Amino acid sequence: MYWVALVLQVLLALAFLAASYPKVTRSKQMVEGFQKNHFPVWFLVLTGVLEIVAALGLIAGIWVPILATLGAALLICIMVGAVLTHIRAKDAISGIAPAAVLLILSVALLAIHHPLA
Repeated sequence: MYWVALVLQVLLALAFLAASYPKVTRSKQMVEGFQKNHFPVWFLVLTGVLEIVAALGLIAGIWVPILATLGAALLICIMVGAVLTHIRAKDAISGIAPAAVLLILSVALLAIHHPLA
């Protein structure tokens, strides 16, 4: 299970570091998407910062496992919000699927790191 957790940690960390960049840089597309869903721009930046914190937790969790557990838990919170936002916006499955997949992978990582979670 160690290798599964390690691969999941690295993949999720890379995915969320990449996903955070347009948020923290306030890309036009991200700003429009958040505003369409009635979220202020500061929430866009906060979401990006939290994604970076979670990704760094996953990376540090390679050496300090509790940090991977905390990072995965934070990602679950973020992705539950993302999935619910897509559902509320009545987005197509193709719009919901990426967030749902990242949510499932985050739950799997948390389950591996903390079996009683």
